[in-house]
Amino acid sequence: MKNITEYFNYLYKLERIGIKYDLSNITEILKSLGNPHKKFKSIHIAGTNGKGATASFIASILTEHDFKVGLFTSPHILRFNERIRINGKCIENLYIKDFLNRNFKLIKKIKPSFFEVNTAIAFQYFADKKIDIAVVECGMGGRLDSTNVLSPEVSVITQIGIDHTQYLGNTLRKIALEKLGIIKNGIDVVVSDDNKKLKKLFEGKIGKRHLLYLDKAVRLKGITQTDKGVEFSAYFNRIKENFKFSTPLLGAYQSRNAASALLACMSFCEKSGYTLYYPYAAKGIKNIKHNTLYRGRIEIIRHKGRKYIFDISHNYESINQTFKTLKDIKIDLIVFGIMSDKDYKKCVKEIMKHSKNIIFTKPYYERALEPKILFDIAEKSKNRNLFLTNDLKEAVKLANGFKGIKTIVFTGSFFLVSDAIKALKLQKFFNN
Repeated sequence: MKNITEYFNYLYKLERIGIKYDLSNITEILKSLGNPHKKFKSIHIAGTNGKGATASFIASILTEHDFKVGLFTSPHILRFNERIRINGKCIENLYIKDFLNRNFKLIKKIKPSFFEVNTAIAFQYFADKKIDIAVVECGMGGRLDSTNVLSPEVSVITQIGIDHTQYLGNTLRKIALEKLGIIKNGIDVVVSDDNKKLKKLFEGKIGKRHLLYLDKAVRLKGITQTDKGVEFSAYFNRIKENFKFSTPLLGAYQSRNAASALLACMSFCEKSGYTLYYPYAAKGIKNIKHNTLYRGRIEIIRHKGRKYIFDISHNYESINQTFKTLKDIKIDLIVFGIMSDKDYKKCVKEIMKHSKNIIFTKPYYERALEPKILFDIAEKSKNRNLFLTNDLKEAVKLANGFKGIKTIVFTGSFFLVSDAIKALKLQKFFNN
């Protein structure tokens, strides 16, 4: 392999091996590397919705407290390097090339999946760079996710929904049990999920001593949204204090993600002998985009007289929340594509409520659902202008060709958003 493109192509080919839902490969790889994951502290996050935002809020808050913070999330939007960051700076191409060159024989021998290699690269990178703390998002599930080799200082469980049923189970309880597989004995667990049916499960599995249940620990008030983001107040019962925060992220639900992150940071600081300062925490919530490169979530870009809204929502619950957030915006057109392992029927019914004009397409990804399936579901509804194309570039061209269309939403998948941004040549708006 000569250039970085060839290295990335090699990595992406590993995805074709499929998801290996156990810990044997990652354990063997990390052992061969000298167990780098044991050389830094960590905060571990699992859940269906809100994982990425919560992880990024935590990393941003700790960055403002002058910690050297590693952040591992997935997938990426524009570049693979976005998955692995330290204080907002992406991993260097040279490090990725060197890692693969050094460990090519090991990878060939073990035959790990794409995500397992990503995890190994991230943990080795964090160890080599001598970070203070890693904030690590599970890729899928929790119990058997590759990241679950960590012994974290704090764990976080975000909102749980129906997703990846072929691996995690087909009920909310079964999926919750898989997510709760990341908890460790004697470690605090922040739970932001607000489903009352799961409350007893959380209490039983975690134990009241270490359960930091968001709805008991924090009272959120004064949640207001503008076109610049969300403002809210949070009263923390454990310190009997009320604080005000603002974040550039759209969506009232981001107040829960931010409050969960604050609880996790409080627990980490108390356990580690540090002090969490409100002014720095507030800066962390406000500077999340700058400190972590967190983008593509109800991201509004104005360009050449049009308003493009990009959102990586990829299941019913998150799509529903997205359109609740956008309820005061007239949406002229939706471009929609989704992965085949999602509850796409429910998702189609949801997006049909929010625009008369819909283009069904698919990103350039092998797990993408054929858009004809989406189109056929939608066709049963009346008074809609429905369009179908298997090529996302063609979908973008079609969307831009309509007269009188001012606001276009691209949603359904990380991959669709990524491909749409590239097709529209709007990368410069995301490179800050």
